[in-house]
Amino acid sequence: MTRKTTRRGFLNAALGAGAAASAMSACQTSPRPRARAGTYPPGPPRMVETSLQFEPIRLRVPLRFGTGLVETITLATVRVRLESSSGRQAEGLGQILLSELWAFPSAKVERADRQKAMQQVAETAAAWLNAEKPAAHPLEIGWALKKKAAAWCAEATKSLSLAEPLPLLAGLNAISPFDAAVHDAFGKMHRRSAYDCCGRDLAPDLSVFLGPRFRNRFASDYLRSRFAPTVPVWHLVGGVDKLREAEVNADDPKDGLPVSLEKWIARDGVFCLKVKISGKDIDADVQRMIAVHAVAAECLKRRGVKQLCLSADSNEQNENVASCVAFLEKLRRDGPEAFRCLLYLEQPTRRDLRTPREDMRPVARLKPVLVDESVTDIADLELAYELGWSGAALKTCKGHTAALLTIARTAEARKIYTVQDLTNPAYAYIHSVGLAARSRPLMGVECNARQFIPAANVELAQRYPRLFTLRAGTVETAEIRPEGLGY
Repeated sequence: MTRKTTRRGFLNAALGAGAAASAMSACQTSPRPRARAGTYPPGPPRMVETSLQFEPIRLRVPLRFGTGLVETITLATVRVRLESSSGRQAEGLGQILLSELWAFPSAKVERADRQKAMQQVAETAAAWLNAEKPAAHPLEIGWALKKKAAAWCAEATKSLSLAEPLPLLAGLNAISPFDAAVHDAFGKMHRRSAYDCCGRDLAPDLSVFLGPRFRNRFASDYLRSRFAPTVPVWHLVGGVDKLREAEVNADDPKDGLPVSLEKWIARDGVFCLKVKISGKDIDADVQRMIAVHAVAAECLKRRGVKQLCLSADSNEQNENVASCVAFLEKLRRDGPEAFRCLLYLEQPTRRDLRTPREDMRPVARLKPVLVDESVTDIADLELAYELGWSGAALKTCKGHTAALLTIARTAEARKIYTVQDLTNPAYAYIHSVGLAARSRPLMGVECNARQFIPAANVELAQRYPRLFTLRAGTVETAEIRPEGLGY
């Protein structure tokens, strides 16, 4: 016999009775208008079923970043079914890559064991949702999943006897497709975009999650009312990527796709380049930035394009703030044009913000610096802004709910944000592009699957050709569907 959980019962179980009472009270501070025709009567739809599937994927070319080399990765796909009180059902889908090298860097735990641990958290989330069958808004379900993630990480650590605890970031990566699937299904239940379902008529106000200053404010208040028609795409220049066609050799893929940056620009017109640097060798990092800028500027000039944007990402490998400042000052001195084109640094220093508590203002005075892996909850985000970070890098792999809450908090703090990638393919790609198109990030969205796992995009690229094909460094969003998360 299945258990039907009321909204209040679900919040009590997920958040604790005290927090749930506060949340319900906050939800009731402003009466909601009558729902539009076709929406659920009288309360949120109930989750009926959750399924989870894993698929191994091999990268076309290895991707090197700060903590190692990625050659294979696991794709997690989640499907959920919701049912309204009138019996109408809707299915939602969420998808993400489980990146243990990014979410759980470790010298003590083998990569296979890290992957097993993340998959166990995902399996636990599926079992929990199937048992609870919650009836709540997707923001509340996403919030509850996040609150459970730490305990699930601890369970995986213990059951697999890991030499280091599974980090919360890895847990968030593992539960993120469930969060996305619920938002997708909820939107389809209402025959509306998932982003439009986060407004006054359906959603709790943000004080439930962000505190009293957000009373009577809603996630949709911080979003565009419709998708931006085009979105610039950030192209990743990995640490071992070839820059010029003359560097390509017999060991590189012969599949008809570009290998060198030179050919990628010639084909797609990309003018936003995210450059992976070591963070440990300032001279080499500066020379890499200068070389990337030189090749890109030359190639874009041939296309008649003057705009060139760079970002630098050392994946937390810079030792401290001083090394970041030294890198920027040397780049400004040795490569002034590359420095001018540099929009921001992404998470250059270690992800622990508290030990030591480093003031990022010396970096931010030279270039914006965005926090990413350091943030696993709102308290982390608040601390980052207190320490002088310029803004946040959003990733759907940390949860759709978390992304919406981060957008709201960042906008109120008058900070900037970007929409980054985890090499999102297929449906995860559509989700990520849609998030960027409905929000106001700094210069577009990072999209790496077209470079590293293009085979995963083939089927959907035939159905959404303008969304998956770059033109002059941008993608068009007209094919994003008007319901759910757009697929």
